Amino acid sequence: MAVNESKTAEQSQINGIITPIPMPIQLHYALTVINKSTGDAWLIEPQDDIQITRAVDCVPSKMTFKVPKDPNLNFEEGDTVKFTLNGGVVFVGFVFEKQRDGKNTILVTCYDQLRYLKNKDCYVIGAMTATEFIKMVAEDYHLNCGYMDNTVWKTPDTPKTVFKDTSLQEMICRLLDKTAIFTPNHAFYHLFDDGGELRLASFETMKTDIYIDDECMQDVQYTTSIDKDTYNYVKIVRTIPNGADSKLENTFIAKDDKNIAKWGRLQYLIIPKEKDINAVAEAKAIMAHKNKKTREIKLKNVIGDVRVRGGSLIYINRNFGDIIVNNYMMVTSVTHTFKTGFHGMDLDLRYVDNDAVYEVAKDEDAEAVKKIEASKKTKSGSATAAGGTSGQVDTAFNANNGRVSQYGSEGCVDTACAAGSYYNKDLADEYNKGTSRVDTLRNNLEAKGYVTEQYNGYANKGDLLLYGNDDHVVIADGAGGCFGNSSSKGYAMKYGNVNYAWRNDEAPTKIIRMGAT
Repeated sequence: MAVNESKTAEQSQINGIITPIPMPIQLHYALTVINKSTGDAWLIEPQDDIQITRAVDCVPSKMTFKVPKDPNLNFEEGDTVKFTLNGGVVFVGFVFEKQRDGKNTILVTCYDQLRYLKNKDCYVIGAMTATEFIKMVAEDYHLNCGYMDNTVWKTPDTPKTVFKDTSLQEMICRLLDKTAIFTPNHAFYHLFDDGGELRLASFETMKTDIYIDDECMQDVQYTTSIDKDTYNYVKIVRTIPNGADSKLENTFIAKDDKNIAKWGRLQYLIIPKEKDINAVAEAKAIMAHKNKKTREIKLKNVIGDVRVRGGSLIYINRNFGDIIVNNYMMVTSVTHTFKTGFHGMDLDLRYVDNDAVYEVAKDEDAEAVKKIEASKKTKSGSATAAGGTSGQVDTAFNANNGRVSQYGSEGCVDTACAAGSYYNKDLADEYNKGTSRVDTLRNNLEAKGYVTEQYNGYANKGDLLLYGNDDHVVIADGAGGCFGNSSSKGYAMKYGNVNYAWRNDEAPTKIIRMGAT
């Protein structure tokens, strides 16, 4: 989507020598707007200054500038904007907003490619790294990619990772967070647009040789807090089988009694999916990273350097009162200001402490997962005995796709039992008996040892999903969709989203796990 240009020397690597920020003897700026429709290009002399803001968490870089209203300056929303400093590309993006005032001035707001990650979409993925996912999204949305570090850690193949009605930005951030948690030494990665190319860089490779002390800044604001992202107590809660019922049980607890005595109990709760075996690792990582107060520093009017963006590491030497910093700090946000012969920047910084100390007070999560798996096999004894497999469920869906029930629009039970007969003996029995009511089907299955649970958003392929107060039933496909009778269309069909299999955007209320393997 963006213009491919040569870069400035932004990719600096630490060389063991820390030096103050150099100020170029001369600063030559060039702001160009290119009309996509006509190909016309204008070299613009903006009024006042140009500001570029860059942040972490896949937030798009934003550039703003003012131009006088001019009929000869024919650019519009969507057109390409390029800003260079001394011949090197600093920003490539697109016009998103033009705000006109009574003084014949237009305030122009531009964003880089990351702006398109605000789009919402649905993805189902398995065994994929964050890098691979980003490249897939970039291809789907025609975004330009540059070099990307390999994040190595992959999402589990089973269960699949399901993103539903979620922004692409949030999807990527979730995967990068998981990558940090489950990667040795907790490798952090930052996604950003580098002159029209998406880049993914690790925490370590974002180090610069920039050095800042009191002489490089005009104003400082230092904030410590336990209110924003601090936790000293983490627990895991799972739904554990308990005879014919189930109960909520704490399966893992990690805590820091010393910090609890100082700050009170600041709790983080994890409710993992049934098959999630990585919950303990996640809980420990949260305690290591978040069992400490956050330290945020704002620096004003620092000598500018275009290498600095969200995620950059710069060297800070200053006494802030409760700590003396003589180390690297991470930039969470930076606003560059460019004027004639001047480049300054305002920085938001985060101090990264060493991993926090804590104790594990309870660790029974692995045993809980085993209980859940054993219970599923027990509950679905006749299903297992019937040899229900994932392949048989697929065969059932294919064989019954387009089937017209003898009960017409009321044929959801008939359809579920007809398809279920391909992989489950008890559903075959219900089909042969002519069962046609949801409550009758549920009662008959419960009498055979199956358990009806509250739906928690997770279903295996072949499980029965019930809606409302036993108003409708379908078969889950294990990937967020299902198979069932459509009352509006009059035949059996596949649904990509279980929330649209009954009434639009209404999720199932109950589930009967049938034990297909």
